Amino acid sequence: MQTKSNETNSAHPCEPTNYNMSSSQEFLTSLAQSVYDSGALNNAFYDLWTTKRLSLDQIAILVRNYGQFVRAFPEVLSTMIMKTDDVIARTEHAKTLFSEMGYGNVRAVHSVLFDAFFAELGEKLGDRPRLSWATVSQAEALLTATTSLIEGEKELYSSDSATASGAQLALEWQAYTMLRKLYEGACLYAHLWERPDEFHEACEYFYVHIGAAEKEHKIESLNGAMQFDTDPASRDRIVDGFTRHLRLFQEFWSALAAKIMSQRA
Repeated sequence: MQTKSNETNSAHPCEPTNYNMSSSQEFLTSLAQSVYDSGALNNAFYDLWTTKRLSLDQIAILVRNYGQFVRAFPEVLSTMIMKTDDVIARTEHAKTLFSEMGYGNVRAVHSVLFDAFFAELGEKLGDRPRLSWATVSQAEALLTATTSLIEGEKELYSSDSATASGAQLALEWQAYTMLRKLYEGACLYAHLWERPDEFHEACEYFYVHIGAAEKEHKIESLNGAMQFDTDPASRDRIVDGFTRHLRLFQEFWSALAAKIMSQRA
């Protein structure tokens, strides 16, 4: 991607005509906010999940594929932490990793909370084992798009620090809306719990993100990217990592929706 001096680069709406170090935070914030208009957040899966109750078999497809992403993300993030030698960026990304791992409490690890909610949902639907990770990880095949998302993340995060920080910026700024929409879909099943409080107790996976984690991760990813926005070439790499990561998510959710809709309810 080349930055042109006399016209705005059309590769991304946030690409500046002239590079200005003093505007780094403004530029990166504008770039980050562009996730809200992307296919990563506006897609057939969210439309389906937030408007229609799905069958056990359909939900199992979500659990298998999104659950694999949840498990893989700490490993992917660790790759980026090891690749950078910038102490500020490494510190910001380490905060995110520590949060993902439950701040040292194994019962609060995000994948553990994810498993707990869907196992309980399976129980309310009459078959707890069907939505337990032990079952779905054996019974359901991973979608190609899920493998592509995880491997694509590893490639982006093990790349140069600017590209990796752009990918992380994309991930964290779409993640709050992602978790909010996943929670809204989960609420379609709240009637299965005898008492409302019991449903909300089961929703810790969603609340830990919506309440604090993802808001903090957004700031951490922005601070991390700012460390590498040092010249026009590095800015181009940040934008490239950002754009490629959003595309991976868009393809993942589209493939997931297609698979779920092909499964008879």
